Amino acid sequence: MIKRSYWLLIGLLFSFSTLIADSTLKKDACVSCHIEVDEENDDEDKIVSYYKSDLHVKLGFSCADCHGGDPEAYDDEDEAMWENDTFIGVIEKEEQLEVCGKCHSNPVFMRQYSTDIKVDQVTQYLTSGHGIALENGNENVAVCSSCHGVHGILPVDDPRAPVYAKNIPKTCSKCHSDETVMFESGLPTNQFTEYEMSVHGMALLDRGDIGAPACNDCHGNHGASPPYVSNVDQICGTCHSNNKDLFQKSHLNDIFLSKGLGQCEACHGNHDIAKPTDEFLNWADESTCKPCHEDSHPAKALALSFYQTIDSLKTGLEHARKMVEKAEHKGMIVSNLLFDLDDAKKALIHTRTNIHSFNKAFVDTGAAPGFQSIQAAIIGAKESLEEVEYRKKGLFIFSLIITFFVIAIGFKINEWKKQRESASN
Repeated sequence: MIKRSYWLLIGLLFSFSTLIADSTLKKDACVSCHIEVDEENDDEDKIVSYYKSDLHVKLGFSCADCHGGDPEAYDDEDEAMWENDTFIGVIEKEEQLEVCGKCHSNPVFMRQYSTDIKVDQVTQYLTSGHGIALENGNENVAVCSSCHGVHGILPVDDPRAPVYAKNIPKTCSKCHSDETVMFESGLPTNQFTEYEMSVHGMALLDRGDIGAPACNDCHGNHGASPPYVSNVDQICGTCHSNNKDLFQKSHLNDIFLSKGLGQCEACHGNHDIAKPTDEFLNWADESTCKPCHEDSHPAKALALSFYQTIDSLKTGLEHARKMVEKAEHKGMIVSNLLFDLDDAKKALIHTRTNIHSFNKAFVDTGAAPGFQSIQAAIIGAKESLEEVEYRKKGLFIFSLIITFFVIAIGFKINEWKKQRESASN
């Protein structure tokens, strides 16, 4: 009974809060009218239902702050809209920058809501691929509402928002996967299909890792534009800083730039980046080097050298790991050996990064500590296993001695018993 009363109370409170929200909205002439209009609209066209959850509404803004008009003219539609000089009505694409920028480009105004909020969105947009296309008359180009929505705008950290990290690829694909929309720009429409199968796409879309890069991490947000050949490494280097630094110092950096090749992109791709494997270095079908280099080129020997070094580290590490596990299962203390294995694993990771230097001596030098740690772990595991055998032999000998003494004592006890029986008779 108490449980039922509890849930009934919760339901009443929820209903009461909804009524309060609705009554607050109805104080706006625009809302009171559009509630009636919404009754005849399909769900996706109902303005007020989305408007209730809008971030701006929660901050105290009204319809008139964007659309103009008089929100207090309850009984006169003409006075509220058509005869009011401030009324904009439907905000066209080319008007959105001015309407949104009225607040979002004003640092004094925006500081009321956040001390670190950005106010350069419109300026960035005008330099973006979208902004330039809009200025050139492209009617299909994305503007503020294309990404953020219209009446149901949510904070960027709200998982329901179209600009929430995990939702960005789908938001961008609404336009960029539509051949009709993209026809005028001449851009391909397969980016999302490629991205969702990439190492980044699977991390973000399948595993929900919002730290994985989405469209905006490489192309930008309001200043979205394609990375140019000369700065691809800077884009990728935002996350992969060591790879970037090594490649920039390599002999290939200038060669790539002179041939118009994107440093990272030339080997790894862009939207369809696959998870790299060591087989990329093996001179076989999966090699990323073969499309550019013939079998007679020195690149083959260099790639195979890197492959063999990494493979030797992997094989050695696995062998050492099994030996250490064997020693541990036999009851030996192997804590120091686990540190050796950890050092070897780190060396393997560093070696995979170091190949971006395309310098054999540098790679070999970086791998050397890994081989030393592997050797230390193997030697330590062998000594532990030998100690186990030594202890087993010692235990066997000790057991024999104890058994001999037990038997001897048994004989002696029997002898004493016989002597006592003889004495008593």
